[in-house]
Amino acid sequence: MGGTGGRQRLAGLVLKTFAKISFIGYNGSVGKNITIRDIARESGVSISTVSRVLTGSANVKDAKKKEILRIIEKYDFQPNMLARSLIRTQTMQIGYIVADICNPYYSAVFASCEKSANARGYTLLMMDSFSEQKKEIELLEKLERHQVDAIIMLGGSVDSNQPQTEFKEKLRSVNSRIPVIITGTMDGVDCPRVEINGEAAMQKLMTYLNGCGYKKLAFAGGKNEVSFTAWRRRAFKVELERYALPYYAQFDRPSDYDIDSGYTAACEILNGQEKPDAIIAINDFVAVGILKSLTEHGMKVPDDIGLVSFDNTYIATLLTPNLTSVDYDYDAFGEKIISLAIDRIEGRETPGISYIDSEVVIRNSCRRLQ
Repeated sequence: MGGTGGRQRLAGLVLKTFAKISFIGYNGSVGKNITIRDIARESGVSISTVSRVLTGSANVKDAKKKEILRIIEKYDFQPNMLARSLIRTQTMQIGYIVADICNPYYSAVFASCEKSANARGYTLLMMDSFSEQKKEIELLEKLERHQVDAIIMLGGSVDSNQPQTEFKEKLRSVNSRIPVIITGTMDGVDCPRVEINGEAAMQKLMTYLNGCGYKKLAFAGGKNEVSFTAWRRRAFKVELERYALPYYAQFDRPSDYDIDSGYTAACEILNGQEKPDAIIAINDFVAVGILKSLTEHGMKVPDDIGLVSFDNTYIATLLTPNLTSVDYDYDAFGEKIISLAIDRIEGRETPGISYIDSEVVIRNSCRRLQ
């Protein structure tokens, strides 16, 4: 069935099928067998007009739209999801590739995205790439075969300074057919990006630490080949200069993003003769390892040393003392990602980059030195 005529006949067939499928109430009960045809008849409009209101696929005059919505509300019914997917040729599913779901930051973002997606009638299909580029390529291909309506990529290669050419080409190829939203910093691909304003986050944290009177600051964790980490490290040095504070190379310890890496980085910092008076952890996981090392070195937080972090996940409130950490408003974060995905699905213009703001959530892991 090819050509314009074929597509029109297919659309007509789908519309007829849609018209025969009943509405199912929010409470799950089935009342009178109300169909889209009944809604159209009572509203005094065509079936296609009702379907446009239900799918939001085209503009309908306000007066007609209000009347149609009134009739739908009268019966307290919504369209069967199968019918919606047929009429819109959508699966109502969004693929979600995450770098490491065990990391509480990624878990928090996913949970907020799922909440926002579900509220819009979409289901997220979450897949873990384990931060492996080969796996990311496989998952992109798998989700495309699954015919998802859009794909979200959180972390991994989209946040790398030097992603492999094969990955970038695959991402461009998939994005030409399916909208892809990334939460990293990758340039050279036409994907909407959602980024945390890392420089602003570091500025706020350093302003807080300076206000507490800390002068000898250490920075632990994070790989410099990850763009976001590299930006934070540069911002850290800029802020040291702004406050006329010294930079101690021995206090600057890149590592991975887990607890063991935080422990190792802190041990390296504390084994020297000179000690910092506060440590900045790249994330809450690393902060856990740092706290373990501090305890073993006989140092108490915040009496002997201050400790702060980024991400403000559930871990921050489980530690003793509770951890001061930078928060990103995860509800707004997830809403932004899902809104961009749906805007692209429905053909609306989207900004190239959207920024997520941050704030320092102050708890008990620092004290005022002056």
